[in-house]
Amino acid sequence: MATHYIHEFATVADGQNASPDVPNALALFAVGGALYNGLTAAGAKQNLAINTSDLSKTIRLNSQTDSVTTSGDVIGFQSKPRSGAGTSQTMYGAQIGPSISSGIATTGSMIGLHAEVFLRGTAAGAIGGSVRALQLELVTDDAGVRDITGEVNGIRMRMAFSAGTVTGAISAIRIEKAEAQTGSEQWGYVLDLTSVNGLIWDDDFGTEPSTAAGGFKVRINGSDRWVQTYSGAPVS
Repeated sequence: MATHYIHEFATVADGQNASPDVPNALALFAVGGALYNGLTAAGAKQNLAINTSDLSKTIRLNSQTDSVTTSGDVIGFQSKPRSGAGTSQTMYGAQIGPSISSGIATTGSMIGLHAEVFLRGTAAGAIGGSVRALQLELVTDDAGVRDITGEVNGIRMRMAFSAGTVTGAISAIRIEKAEAQTGSEQWGYVLDLTSVNGLIWDDDFGTEPSTAAGGFKVRINGSDRWVQTYSGAPVS
């Protein structure tokens, strides 16, 4: 079996200039170890699409066992685009959006993103750090001074959703009781707030709020319950 190589150019522009030379062909080239796609035959830029011929087959990135690396982080893949010019566009690190065509039915589920941490096997093997299925961070450099006209949110949930009959509950967040297995753990808390944070949260305000005003609805064990909120601020 022959080995095929991808040509490496000094700059992206050099690779793009050479890419339209062979019509009816997809040009791939490298610059500094990074892979790029070329221009169309007409010299226009284009998206690089990677598809399987059957969506029951997956595109797999680093789905392998690493038995060599013993130091440093092990990362399956990275996507870190950075804007280096003034722009009116919205920056996305990634977009994931499964959809179903009009009139098509399914007996399965629709899931936008499945994130899983799997500690395999039954043999002992201590984890020196934490275990998190999802870690979200909002970060700036120290002493950043950017003005932000909009909001700053760790999580934003938007719903524009029309349907016929929805048999189950519709909720922003659903927490399921941990499943029972040998040596299984159970949730210790619904929410864990670290330290105290002025009037935002505290384990014991000096003067507790007392003016009841409003609340929000939750469901516990299939029953509707309401959590009381207050309009008067506490005193630290």
